[in-house]
Amino acid sequence: MTIQCSKKLIAIAIASALSLPATAADKQENESAMEEVTVVAKKLSHANHVIESSMIKQQSPASSILAIMDNLPGISINEGDAFGGDDWSTSITMRGFTIDGNQQQLGMTIDGIPNGGSNYGGGAKANRYLDSENMRTIEVSQGTSDISSASLEALGGTFNFVSADPAFEETTTLAYTDGDHDASRYFIRHDTGRIFDNTYAYASYSSTSTSRWVGEGSNGGMQREHAEVKFITELDNLSITGRLSYDDADEDNYNSVSLDQFNQTPDWDQLTWNWTGTPHLDQMFAEGWSTLRENTLGYVKFDYQLSDNASFQITPYFHKNKGRGDWIPPYLVSAVDSNGNPTNQGGSIGATYGFTDQNGTPLAPATGCEQSFTWPWDSGPGLHPACYSDSAVPVMSYRHTHYEKDRIGLTANAQWTIAMNDIQFGLWAESNERNESRDWHKVIDARVYHHFDSTPYWTQYSNEFQTDTLKFYLQDTLDFGDLSLNIGAQKYLVDIEKTDGFTNQQTGKVNSDSDVLFSTGAIYQVNNNIEIFAGYSENFSAIKDGVLERDASTLENIEPETAENIDLGLRYNTEDISFSATYYTIDFENRITFIAPGSDTDGIDYTIGTNGSYVNVGGIESDGFELSVNYRLNDQWSLYSSYTNNDSRYVGDAPGFSEGDKVIDSVDDMFVLSTDYTKGDFRLGASGKYTGERGDAPSYTTFDFNAGYFVPFDGQAISSIDIAFVVTNITDESYLSTGTGNGTTFFIGAPRTASMTFTANF
Repeated sequence: MTIQCSKKLIAIAIASALSLPATAADKQENESAMEEVTVVAKKLSHANHVIESSMIKQQSPASSILAIMDNLPGISINEGDAFGGDDWSTSITMRGFTIDGNQQQLGMTIDGIPNGGSNYGGGAKANRYLDSENMRTIEVSQGTSDISSASLEALGGTFNFVSADPAFEETTTLAYTDGDHDASRYFIRHDTGRIFDNTYAYASYSSTSTSRWVGEGSNGGMQREHAEVKFITELDNLSITGRLSYDDADEDNYNSVSLDQFNQTPDWDQLTWNWTGTPHLDQMFAEGWSTLRENTLGYVKFDYQLSDNASFQITPYFHKNKGRGDWIPPYLVSAVDSNGNPTNQGGSIGATYGFTDQNGTPLAPATGCEQSFTWPWDSGPGLHPACYSDSAVPVMSYRHTHYEKDRIGLTANAQWTIAMNDIQFGLWAESNERNESRDWHKVIDARVYHHFDSTPYWTQYSNEFQTDTLKFYLQDTLDFGDLSLNIGAQKYLVDIEKTDGFTNQQTGKVNSDSDVLFSTGAIYQVNNNIEIFAGYSENFSAIKDGVLERDASTLENIEPETAENIDLGLRYNTEDISFSATYYTIDFENRITFIAPGSDTDGIDYTIGTNGSYVNVGGIESDGFELSVNYRLNDQWSLYSSYTNNDSRYVGDAPGFSEGDKVIDSVDDMFVLSTDYTKGDFRLGASGKYTGERGDAPSYTTFDFNAGYFVPFDGQAISSIDIAFVVTNITDESYLSTGTGNGTTFFIGAPRTASMTFTANF
């Protein structure tokens, strides 16, 4: 598919939507098509869950919205701190599938709009698009994604984050959060109420800042500015919904540690907060490990009701992503071209050096000097100041990796009910242009601080990637009364091209089309309270453009990843009890793995560039079961619990694992128990979660607590106030949260963290 073809398709669909006949409908003052929605689990032939309202209250508004779904069965959310202030250390696992810095095996959408990938290098998870106050619910499909889901990563299921609708009445909300680790957050939202007789809208803004919980002083932190606008306009048979979000985040990272390092100092991630003037030590300075991201996502959804039994929706969207990742290597590099001549663009590294004379000439360590630092890893004499004269000048680099992404696309979905058939069909089209480059800047004076020259002394690489996606799907659900059957098929057409930014020449191209992917399922309504379900689906994850980054990847030998999912389950619902149980089995094939090049670097290889390769290495087989129950004891008390048992093992041998080994970082057992109490305007809740062993990382249990008080004011300028108090990890458990995919290093779990939020509504 060409770029022009993809954009033409998008333009035709937008024009079709705009040409629909529609006139303003007369509305009574007490009437609106935007009814208040009570969210319940969908009646689907695969496991699915939605968050409970109590799960939102268990988290501070300053926290990432990802953390809200941590108590659902099958899911483990891990972030560097209690506020989700670092994308680098964030991971999500579900049924042995993972989203982390290296793997993207779970789909993620916002109001059904694809998020553009969840990876660290240019991707954006849902917390970049949505504040918790503006979220209505999270729809989780474990194992099997909704057939209409727009994602190229949904091997093991999807997360759909649904934004809240504007309020019916004009209101203004002001909120302030204060918490541990210098946490501070301001939030304001204004709802217009009804305007133009048919439109509702809101606009919000938040500003959040925290410090890293590790260390003090110059220990780094997070600053995030976020804004959202949403409107809904109701016409005769047409509903128009528009939404725009903007997010600007500056995060300093957490570092992963080995099990030995954790046992020795369980509250230190090996990053420092005092500048020493010695580059080998200062490469671990926390403020030099940074993630900067700016995301803008907007869409307009046209939902047209053709008749009582037919409707369709067309949603054009755009996304602009811009960002940077920082590290501070303890040396300068000398780059050379293919002829061995010095260059400041492209080429390869001819040499590195850590000290110069007063004129900037590189120096070699004194002959016979064997001094070496042992922390954070062996420096060798080349980076030890004792091997140079007192007049030698230490030097270091500030390395930037730049990410830019521009996406434009649309989703189109139609529903038609005729006789016993409920038919769904549609498409997803997207044009994705991504740029990635890396440049090296000289630290002006490494003896003083990490301030760097804004002009790079070397640009290591510059690449452009074009990904064109087209997906078609069709599904028919047949209603036989107590029994319903569904059968569906979907097809992906994905083309990826790589262009060298230096030469403007195409250097790579890969076709990542899927086979026709089938799904089928059945739901049997045993009685008014019990239903049983079974489902089978073929899931697909396209080859990522990151595979083309690596010069040694043999593209013609790489195949897209696929997974076959089977769910068998039962749901039981009464007025006071909701219970679900699911057994699943998954066969994951053609797993794509990065094979790093050999390196003599003891520690971080800052120079890796585009070396290394991606290959298909076997797969993963998973099976397990998930249980969840929500029980309302009376009008005041409710209980919630979930249990997950999962066994994920590798199929085939590859570097780092053998046939039958447990999947790295997968969790065998998780158990959640929580309770909530409400009496009048007062509320409180408590929850605990047990997470089993993950390889060498031991099991752990954490407990959270929340309380709040709501005060209404009738007939006053302030309509209500609310005070909310949240404490996570209340016992201050010391634990390793998640791994980094290599089985040897892990991120440290966040300590006890308290916060309080004061909210006023006008």
